[in-house]
Amino acid sequence: MPPRTRKSSKPDRIIRDEEIEILPPRRTLPLDWSVIVPTVASGTVIGFAASLIMGGGGLIRHAVVGVLGMLIGQGIVRLTGWRLNTGYSFLDDAGMAVIGAILVILLARFVA
Repeated sequence: MPPRTRKSSKPDRIIRDEEIEILPPRRTLPLDWSVIVPTVASGTVIGFAASLIMGGGGLIRHAVVGVLGMLIGQGIVRLTGWRLNTGYSFLDDAGMAVIGAILVILLARFVA
């Protein structure tokens, strides 16, 4: 079986699978703690706010639900264009994250 090939942006050139690299050689994804720590902290607060509405508890569960809620909330904003308009961008994002976290909790309860 011949090796698979892919088309390049140039129509006269074909790139083999062995030549394709996702990351440059010997480079890893950077781990930026100045982004991760505030995201997890705000996710914990958002997960706590969602658990006040839906019930549930646990610090790790709050963090996981909050971070997933932030992703879901931003996905809702990007897909549908719906947005909360409080006049403060942080509150708009936090509100959408709480709505996303509530959806995550409802989905988890539905699956379980």
